[in-house]
Amino acid sequence: MDNATLEELKERLLSLKQEITFRIKKNNEKVNNIQVKGDEGDFSNAVYSREILYDLIENDRNHLKDIEEALYDIEKGTYGKCHRCGKEIEIDRMKAKPTAKYCIRCREIVESGR
Repeated sequence: MDNATLEELKERLLSLKQEITFRIKKNNEKVNNIQVKGDEGDFSNAVYSREILYDLIENDRNHLKDIEEALYDIEKGTYGKCHRCGKEIEIDRMKAKPTAKYCIRCREIVESGR
């Protein structure tokens, strides 16, 4: 991977990290502002809303972890290399998913459990 592409992907990762961190903060604030009072229906709605927000926060935290791992790989000089076979991951794949850890072939193997 050339330096310009690496820098472009690093900037995308940093931007995504900032967006997700902000979204986690906002969703945590929303959770804290949900009022749990009123009748049973209000209580159920509050619980349901909290569950949805917790799921969103959890998904964002997982994505943030992947982003931080990718940024660490950039620092180590291993970004863009498959974590399974060690070969270069296709540049189109890295542009589509800058947190990709596996080449297409290894991803299919890992997901199939082989």
